[in-house]
Amino acid sequence: MSIRDWFRPKNATLKEPEFFRQNANPVFGGTGISVTPEDAMKVSAVFGCVRILAETVASLPLKVYRTTPNGREAVNHPLNDILGVTVNGEQTAMEFREFQMSSLGLRGNAYSVISRSNRGGIGSIDALKPAFMHIDRDANQRLVFDYQEPGNNNVYPADRIWRVAALGSDGVTGLSPIGLAKESIGVAIATEQTAARLFSNGTQASMTLNFDRTLTEDQINNLRNQFADNYAGYKNAHKPLILESGMTANKIGLNADEAQFLQSRKFQIAEIARWYRVPLHMLNELDKATFSNIEHQSIEFVMHTIRPWLVRIEQTIARDLLTRQERNAGLYVSHTVEGLLRGDSASRYAAYSSAITNGWMSRNEVRRLENLNPEDGLDDFVLPLNMSAGESTDVTETEAEVLNRLAESEITILAKESKNRGDSFAGWVVDYYSRQTDTIASALGVDASEYAGVRLERLSKAETIEEFLTIAESTVKTDLESLL
Repeated sequence: MSIRDWFRPKNATLKEPEFFRQNANPVFGGTGISVTPEDAMKVSAVFGCVRILAETVASLPLKVYRTTPNGREAVNHPLNDILGVTVNGEQTAMEFREFQMSSLGLRGNAYSVISRSNRGGIGSIDALKPAFMHIDRDANQRLVFDYQEPGNNNVYPADRIWRVAALGSDGVTGLSPIGLAKESIGVAIATEQTAARLFSNGTQASMTLNFDRTLTEDQINNLRNQFADNYAGYKNAHKPLILESGMTANKIGLNADEAQFLQSRKFQIAEIARWYRVPLHMLNELDKATFSNIEHQSIEFVMHTIRPWLVRIEQTIARDLLTRQERNAGLYVSHTVEGLLRGDSASRYAAYSSAITNGWMSRNEVRRLENLNPEDGLDDFVLPLNMSAGESTDVTETEAEVLNRLAESEITILAKESKNRGDSFAGWVVDYYSRQTDTIASALGVDASEYAGVRLERLSKAETIEEFLTIAESTVKTDLESLL
């Protein structure tokens, strides 16, 4: 029997040899360094990216909901306990989902075996190591999962496996990020090893020792040993080099500064972060970070990095863990990400104020979002008086308050975005005012279709950002009042 036959399921043809593809054959980049998932995790940037993704996704609340005519409602379902507390009696939900996301970040695939109760419901879920999984098809072209971990050899049908795949090329399995990024990670490993050798040698560069006469072999060996004892190693670094008998020393190679180790290592951090789409500030690389852009990067991290992973996981739960009858009944699973999207206090309070004023959130709903207890009398929705039927369109005290809020919000947003967007600010302004007309029309109950044109015409006269903001602030209330 050949080695290949050891891993061949009896009822299938081996088509996706995950073990051989990712483990049995070491992955070598141009550096000639082996880059396996285990090797890659020793690189701080890879460990940091995988850890950030795993801990973020695993810590998000994950619950079962039902679609209703009024939106959605949480339902009491056994999966809530499995996905939120413990999946199998040994692992907590956090530990299990963290391992699942780590497998996706390292190997591009995550597999779990489903154990069902006597009534057919899900009793527990156990994680499998993707390195030992082989995906095949039986005679009827149905997926078969052949798991070949030492001491745990089983062939599972598709309905026993919860499968999550990253970006892939065959529609079934995901591509290994480590395999794709082997060159970048190999360079990072090589840089680390070079730095370690540099400091272990003590001197920052190799050198030659020159004599004006020929040395015997014993003299050469004695000199080499003395040099190693007195000048090699980080403890002997920067010791003065004593030369005698006409000896001269010539440096060869580059020192740490000349080799640009620091710049090289920073570049590799950015390169690896690019593979995982993780913002650099989350890896403690803050060279180009500012207080203002970190908040936007954090929100973009949720929208463009975390959200695709959440959608993958949620859809596989619907496919593998919910029955067809449950899906037809409107059941689905969703993560809660609102906590990750919360901005700074000023931005949140401005958004809450707008929501309360425009009547689509109550004050108690806002209090719950801020983890405050509800208060009596705050469940009613508040609406501007001019939005009530039969009210006069004259400016009232309530309308004046609305005007002030709209004006302050507009100036705050313009000032903030002018700092963050740089050259793209001009294009953003046009889009902002096209959306702002709907906000104003809803808040004041008037036709605000001309507002964008008036504001853009005024602001187009500015030649600098400072002048732009001055014009915006000095004219905003006048332009808003003209709508009433």
